[in-house]
Amino acid sequence: MAAALQDIYLRTLERCRPEKLIQVPDDAPTTVVAIGKCAAALFRGVPHVDDALVIVPFGYPVVDEVECLTGGHPDLTPASFAAGKRLLEFVEQHDDILFLISGGGSACVEWPLPQYTFEQVTRINHELVASGRPIGKINAKRRKYSAIKGGRLGELVRGRCVTLVYSDVSTGRLADVASGPVLKNMQLIADNSTLVRAAAEIAGNAIVWNEQIESDVQTAAERLADAARKLEKGEVLVAGGEPTVAHTGKGKGGRCMELAARFALQHVRGVEALFGSSDGVDGNSGAAGAILPPLPENIDRHRIESELRDSNSLAVVEMLGRAIMIPPTGNNLRDLVLLARA
Repeated sequence: MAAALQDIYLRTLERCRPEKLIQVPDDAPTTVVAIGKCAAALFRGVPHVDDALVIVPFGYPVVDEVECLTGGHPDLTPASFAAGKRLLEFVEQHDDILFLISGGGSACVEWPLPQYTFEQVTRINHELVASGRPIGKINAKRRKYSAIKGGRLGELVRGRCVTLVYSDVSTGRLADVASGPVLKNMQLIADNSTLVRAAAEIAGNAIVWNEQIESDVQTAAERLADAARKLEKGEVLVAGGEPTVAHTGKGKGGRCMELAARFALQHVRGVEALFGSSDGVDGNSGAAGAILPPLPENIDRHRIESELRDSNSLAVVEMLGRAIMIPPTGNNLRDLVLLARA
């Protein structure tokens, strides 16, 4: 069953690749600005380009044929500010622009408002990322000190702009993607519901959890466990979203690993589980997510709880199951959860 769940996961990611889903309007501008984890993939889906600037977080796919810069993620770095400065210059040099926006843009590109220093903005962003707050609240704070976020970049466009969004936030919250640098003429390419629908179609005998995972990670684990207990043999529950996770230690892990570890503590028997990031990068774990086999009745709860206090969910996954090791995918549609009754 583990192989079957991973196959569903990988086929879902392939079906939802940004360059496959993007549909550029025929009359869209041919000057392109692409920002975020999926910037390179989205750019490759544009049929006509006269000039372009692509900005991605360090470690994510890049392009060679046009100007391409890298910035930090999840923390701001000097490269984030260098990319922000160049972005503002590029926009000021052109009239009509097609913007391609994806998650990860908040950290990979930034420029502070005049009353803030680079150091202040870097510190505030680091504290927000580690706070465990929902992304909407984090982005509301980020907009207050940024010359790019909250629509300020779009306000610099002299002519017409079209904004296509590959969303890593709640359904309908397009302004939260990359903290909303451009809020004009926004059109959705795909979001987490796209990912969940694709996985359900591939899985076949699937039950779709018709709400996104957006609670704190402990509540999410408990609710998923309740749903898993109701599964019949051969059924697959498909869910998606992002729980909020507060960092309490210096261990290795991510949202998917944390959710997997806390799910394991819920005493669900006879269920195989996959918790996978759509971008192939789960926090600082070095993995894409986790697969848990049906667990025995007796697991080392004391050790699991100890590791979680140190935010070391990777160690829990390696003890109970295995990490999913794949390269960064170029996708970014939040996380996918698959629960199957063996």
